[in-house]
Amino acid sequence: MIEPYYYDYWGNRVETSDATRQALLTAIGSTVILSEASAASEVEGPRCYLSRRMRDGKIWALATQLYALRSRRNWGIGDFTDLAAFARLAGRAGASAVGLNPLHALHPSNPAAASPYSPSSRLFLNVLYIDVERVPELAESPEARAAIGGPGFQDRLASLRDAPLVDYPGVAAAKFEILGRLHRVFRANHGARPYDRRALAFRRFVRSRGLSLKHLAIYEALAEHFRARNPDAYGWRQWPAEYQAPDSATVAQFAGEHGERVEFYLYLQFLAHEQLAAAAATARDAGIRFYCDLAVGVETNGADAWSDRDAFAVDATLGAPPDPLNTFGQNWGLAPLSPRALRERAFEPFVTLLRANMRYGGILRIDHVMALRRAFWIPRGASALNGAYVVYPMDELLGVLARESTRARCATVGEDLGTVPEGFRERMQAVRALSSRLFYFERDWSDGTFLPPEHYPRLAAASIGTHDLPTLAGWWLGDRSAGEDRARDRFLLVDALEHAGALDAAGAGALRDDAHAGGTPHALRALALGAHRFLNATASLLAVVSIDDVLSETGAINVPGTFDEHPNWRRKLSLSLEDFDADGRLAITGTVMNRQ
Repeated sequence: MIEPYYYDYWGNRVETSDATRQALLTAIGSTVILSEASAASEVEGPRCYLSRRMRDGKIWALATQLYALRSRRNWGIGDFTDLAAFARLAGRAGASAVGLNPLHALHPSNPAAASPYSPSSRLFLNVLYIDVERVPELAESPEARAAIGGPGFQDRLASLRDAPLVDYPGVAAAKFEILGRLHRVFRANHGARPYDRRALAFRRFVRSRGLSLKHLAIYEALAEHFRARNPDAYGWRQWPAEYQAPDSATVAQFAGEHGERVEFYLYLQFLAHEQLAAAAATARDAGIRFYCDLAVGVETNGADAWSDRDAFAVDATLGAPPDPLNTFGQNWGLAPLSPRALRERAFEPFVTLLRANMRYGGILRIDHVMALRRAFWIPRGASALNGAYVVYPMDELLGVLARESTRARCATVGEDLGTVPEGFRERMQAVRALSSRLFYFERDWSDGTFLPPEHYPRLAAASIGTHDLPTLAGWWLGDRSAGEDRARDRFLLVDALEHAGALDAAGAGALRDDAHAGGTPHALRALALGAHRFLNATASLLAVVSIDDVLSETGAINVPGTFDEHPNWRRKLSLSLEDFDADGRLAITGTVMNRQ
């Protein structure tokens, strides 16, 4: 069903035009209005999984952007070996989970397109997270080891490692150069041997992931092929028509003629999944489960939309109506799942998506979870001002979510910030999906005061902010040109921490003195500890601590609405993993978060 109108952020009723409705119905592939009614059995169905520790008490997660991890051994980007090391650090600090950005497959032939929330595929992994030096074939290749050890290559790695921002094209060039060599070693030493253990593991992996993996590998080979000839050929929409469907005879011929390159991309996914599984096992040994993140959609020009066109409405994109941050609305360039296809295929695309993203984690965050109820669609080529909400069969989707959550023993968190449909949060609570509650936003907006810890609901993930908001230190230091309004907010924040018992009188006084002065290191540390004591005091069963706030990082991870103006998704942490123990701030934060 396409809603005939919606209310914008300011409460204004915005009519949906007949042209918009018709364009979106065409994108869905049906002129039949989809009903959101569901069987009562679905409404009264299963609930999402919660671990015993979550049911009986409270846990906390330490969150990071994986690419941002520094170490003395990585190649300029955090990798799966760094993830295992970070999990051990989190476990020693007393955390129960490590929160991560989406690990979805991005765009190997265009590595500068680095947003984890604009993936090519949500079913597979970002291969730039592979630790090349942990690939077994490296031990079998003196040539590859010599190439890595050469002074020129080592200088490249040192430059990539020391840079304050992730150089995605540079990282990709270095990794793919060596991974290409290792794939040739794999083919020579293992690939043609029917009973070789390594070859058998590879073939089992390829079989287990089915047609979607084969399509991804063919897509990547095609993307590389066409981008080499035309840098503007970003994805399948820019390819010749005969290549725009995965089951075409032309695509089959290409795959046959470029079989080794297609296998290379299969091999990369094999390595990525192998290393993530190993990191997850290391994490479990440290008492840690991964808190994974599922992006709201995939690029309309990416692998998933090309591979399974029927599952997506590729003639529409997801976005958001106007709000104070963007008065023209937002167009995210992401293809929505088709509600018609979901029902016709007994929700198989959603099941497959959940299973792929619950495989390695104990908690799954669902970005923009309101899309289970309704999503803001924009007809292809139109402005967000010409969009409309398309209703999804929420009860059936929640039933699937609860069953898959229980099957995988994976708790769920819904990112339900912003304008939430009436009754939505109550319905999510009924299936035991956690809400997202941010310290920045949990306020009494009549006077701006921050709400006390007991106000936070039990079934929630409480955190200070998100990747789209300033870090705590950045918030404290920023917008000093805003004058009295921001200064007042700082004093209100200190008041909230003091009233909650998260700051003593001396600490509160020092922060009030600093509110106008500009943020000394001592004040920033006191602020972080006070905010984390507040999180630990909330009624919510999950508290999420960002490593950026532990380390008082000031630069934003992502500034929505910017492209080149800010280095989105590129900033690294200021501290290497090897220095965490000596630094001590994570251990102190753990002491705060483990206090009952």
